[in-house]
Formats: sequence, structure tokens, C-alpha cells
Amino acid sequence: MNLLLVLVSLVSLAFPKAVAEVNGRVITLQEFEEAFNIYWEEILHFSGRKPTPEDRREFLYEYIKSIILRDVARDMGIDVEDSEVREFLKRTGRRSADPVLIELARSELIVKEITSLLLSSVVVTEGEIRAYYILNRREFYMPDQVKLLRVLTDDRKKAEKVYRSLKEGRIPEPEEGVIVGKERWFSIQALPKVVRRRIYPYRVGKVSRPIKLDTGYLILKVTGKRKAGILPLEEVRDVVRRKLLQIKRQEVFREWFREILKRYKVEVYTENLR
Repeated sequence: MNLLLVLVSLVSLAFPKAVAEVNGRVITLQEFEEAFNIYWEEILHFSGRKPTPEDRREFLYEYIKSIILRDVARDMGIDVEDSEVREFLKRTGRRSADPVLIELARSELIVKEITSLLLSSVVVTEGEIRAYYILNRREFYMPDQVKLLRVLTDDRKKAEKVYRSLKEGRIPEPEEGVIVGKERWFSIQALPKVVRRRIYPYRVGKVSRPIKLDTGYLILKVTGKRKAGILPLEEVRDVVRRKLLQIKRQEVFREWFREILKRYKVEVYTENLR
């Protein structure tokens, strides 16, 4: 009996656990683990939270999809050079040169190329934008808001100079150590408590004293104020267009991928995921 157990163990060692097969291409547990660990720590930056079994299952399905799409990309003549992958990693703040991360990034770029070619003809009409806005007006409700001009400096002396300029009605010019941000609307209730205190009572023209941050000093000026209500279509038109484009593209891609899947035999063994 003991000999039989030893033989079974040897067979198990000789044949690594598979978590999936795609047209006979085996994805082993080891391959999955290496890819998932890089994905979780380097790409999602969720190292502070332990992944759940559902996180692992979702990644497995995405990994299978990337294998299929890379196969389809070869048929379409789509490839991504190593230099493009390195530039992409640098641009997205991923410094690691781990080969697994490089291949995950290559897959991501290939998917973008396919998606771009496939969905280039998808458009959203003005009528669709208006219809979505009318039917989903509550989506665009905003509480009381203030428009803020934000200036960040790298030291206290520059911060005081910026504060005086804003008080005098002048917008400081960007320079070394002084970053002038674009004016943006913010929900008052969503602002950090320290910011709310510094710009209270939220009247237009109010300038905050410099706020100490880890990265320097922040100075704020209230340049607009509006009461709670539904945002006008003019202000949310681009948001609605992007949302409708995303919905349409997902539908087109889903239908296209459903047809692609008919050419593949996919078997998944989620019970082998530790």
C-alpha cells in the first residue's frame, strides 16, 4: 500500500497540476502563480490586501483570454516590439524587469491594438447622448460645489508668495517648484476637513493659507460656487459620450470574442487553484 502511495506521488510530481488548457496548450499551476503574483503586486499594487479565491479565478479567465488574443493577434499580423513594452512599463510606473511582467505588459498592449482596430468605427450620436442624459438625469446630481484653483509649491517661502499673488487677484506663473493646476469643481462634502476649514465660508475669491503636505504646500482659491442640483448637459456631454462609447465597445468586443471562442477548446480546472 505504501509503495502505491509513493508511485502516485511520483506520478503527481512528473505531471504538474494544470489549471487550464487552451487548444491543448496547458497552463500549469506554477505558470499561473508566477503570473498572478506579478499581476497582484506589480500591476494592481494591492500587496497590502490578500487576494481572495474569486480574485484568482477572475485572473485565470483573463489570463486565458490574453493567450487566445495573442494567438489571434499573430493571425492578424499584430505584434509589439520589446522597445514598446519597455516604454509602456516606464510610462505606467512599473520598474520591474521581471520576464513575466514583461509578457503581461506585452499582452496588455496587444489587446489594446486589437481593440483599437476592432472598434475604430464605433461612434456615439448626439441623439444618443441626449437620450441617455434625459433617462439618467439622477446620475448627474451633484451636492453643493466649489470651483478651486490649486497651486502646489515645494517650500514655504514660495507658498507665501503664491498666497499673496492670489489674494491680489493674480494667478502665479508656473516655475521651478511651483505647479499651477487647472480649475476644477469639487463637492464640498467630499473635500478633506482641513481643506473645508481653510476655504470656509466658500465665498468666491477666498484664498486658503498654505496647507502643509508631504510633497510641499498647497494653496487654494475659490473661483466659483454652485448649489446642489442636476449638472447641465453641456457640462457632462463628454462624460456621457465616453460612457456610451465604453458600453458600445464592450458589446462589440464581447460579440466578436464570442465568435473567436468557437475556434478554441478551453478547459478550466479551478479546483486545482490553491
